[in-house]
Amino acid sequence: MRRGFHHLCRFLTRDLRPGTGVAEDPRVKCVRILPSRHQAGVTLVEALVVLAILGLVTAVVAVPINSYWQRSRIQSTAGDIRNFIQTAYTRAVSQHTAITVTLVQDSTTRKWTLQLTPDPAGAPAGWHAMYGTYVIPDFVDLTYNLAASAGGWPTAGASPPPVSGATSSLICDTMSRTLCPVGFASCDPTSTTPAQVTSVRTLSITHTSMIDGSLTPKTRYDIQIYPIWNVSYQKVLL
Repeated sequence: MRRGFHHLCRFLTRDLRPGTGVAEDPRVKCVRILPSRHQAGVTLVEALVVLAILGLVTAVVAVPINSYWQRSRIQSTAGDIRNFIQTAYTRAVSQHTAITVTLVQDSTTRKWTLQLTPDPAGAPAGWHAMYGTYVIPDFVDLTYNLAASAGGWPTAGASPPPVSGATSSLICDTMSRTLCPVGFASCDPTSTTPAQVTSVRTLSITHTSMIDGSLTPKTRYDIQIYPIWNVSYQKVLL
């Protein structure tokens, strides 16, 4: 470093030596720059402190983001279920046949599903599994479903879902009426034909994390079917 400094100074002052005919300019000086005592770098302690701060910030930010995502998923699912059930009206009108919407638990996967029957005439093999069934996601809870007598779907079992083995159904006929299947609770037991329902029927869902309290605020979504087939959903704070 010192040798490099002298070479720089000789270069700057070589024309200023006596006898060259050039007057020495007092403003021209050689400034010696000494190397820093501390080399650039990060110590282990500094790195650990930075990592700890980053971890804290990530944890603080991740909680609300995850909660927002989970609430969005249950709302999106409510919309999907509403759209699937409304498909019964489209099929009933286009196929000129009554369409039954059934809520049932799959005996193999143990997942709750919504099914539209019957399949269209001439439908290819596998059509029903692809287009006639909606599998309710695992994060959806049916705990808040109402009994048939309190505005829930008519059920063929002793208890309404989510009791295993219970089956709930509603029928959309070709005149867009909402009917109760023969033999189901809240139907006329003496009737041999499906009877029109006279009140709104509700399928309520919520997020499983709202049941145990880990996701707040607690809300549910009521998917409602009217006596003249029309499906909507609304958000309810619990």
